[in-house]
Amino acid sequence: MSWWRVKQNYRHIIWAGLAVALLYFVYLIRGIFLSLILAVILAYLLHPLVRMVESRGASRTMSIFIVFTAMFFVTAGLVLYGMPHIIAQLDEVREVVPRYTMEVKKLTASLQLQYARAGIPEALREIIDERIMWLEQALIRQAERVVEGILNLAGYIFNVILAPIFAYYLLKDVEMFSQQVVSIIPAHRRHEVLALGREISKVVDSFVRGYLLVSVITGFLTYLALLMLKMEFALMLGVFAGLTNLIPYFGPFIGAIPAVALAMLVSKWQVLKVIIAFVVIQQVEASIISPKILGDRVGLHPLLVILVLLAGGKLYGLTGLILAVPAAAIIRVLVYFTLGYLQPPDNKKAGP
Repeated sequence: MSWWRVKQNYRHIIWAGLAVALLYFVYLIRGIFLSLILAVILAYLLHPLVRMVESRGASRTMSIFIVFTAMFFVTAGLVLYGMPHIIAQLDEVREVVPRYTMEVKKLTASLQLQYARAGIPEALREIIDERIMWLEQALIRQAERVVEGILNLAGYIFNVILAPIFAYYLLKDVEMFSQQVVSIIPAHRRHEVLALGREISKVVDSFVRGYLLVSVITGFLTYLALLMLKMEFALMLGVFAGLTNLIPYFGPFIGAIPAVALAMLVSKWQVLKVIIAFVVIQQVEASIISPKILGDRVGLHPLLVILVLLAGGKLYGLTGLILAVPAAAIIRVLVYFTLGYLQPPDNKKAGP
């Protein structure tokens, strides 16, 4: 029988055409991927609040409206309070850069004088001079990148505005989307796939809600501590410390570097006070805040976490450091699920 007389071949052609059309459609909307990602995160975070309001008797639409209104007022309050401080600190950065440059040059000259008196060989002194110059240039490049990144944030305003709109429709019809996804799963595999979904949701929940809340608390504590120590740019340093706290193990050290560097330009006593502040905050976070909020739900060995962080940082920088652990945890769940699926029926009860 000729191939054009077989109906199954037409189905394959139709499915292939739909796949190509879908890929082309995804290519066309690639500019709003950030909005979609932000919408999914926003809907994920707000869904429990919407369900809580809905359980009080409000409709789904009214519940979403109430939650969005509350979120708007909270966000507006934070913006109205935070933006003037951030803008003022950015202006202050612009004004004090020359002063800090002079302080760095004085510190560098002092170090050069000290090791010159130490009788270090000329060849080694040249190497040290080169490393110091390299460090200065690296710091200047990083500062330029930070300023450029802040200026580039204006280009994402449209994506940020679209995110709540997409999140509204996700929250409004989340059950319908869930039912449609479940209906696609074959009935004899539905229980296993739903169990896999619950495990992945547990990992994502631990990272998105848990780590985000821990990082917000840590950033706020850092801001208060630096404010009490009368450190310049306390708000920006607190935000940076909170953001880097999303990185397990290495995050607290990365978050402390800018504050310690600025304290070095003030005095050695200020450096000691800043280090003590960060150590105390880290101990409080590690021994009290994280166990209460996170527990040990990621399920990865510390050595594997360190290796994954190194790989993520090498590939994608700060973004890779932040996303490496949840990605590895999700891959772990998928691997265990696949191994369990491929086991013979007699051995599946034992499991990995």
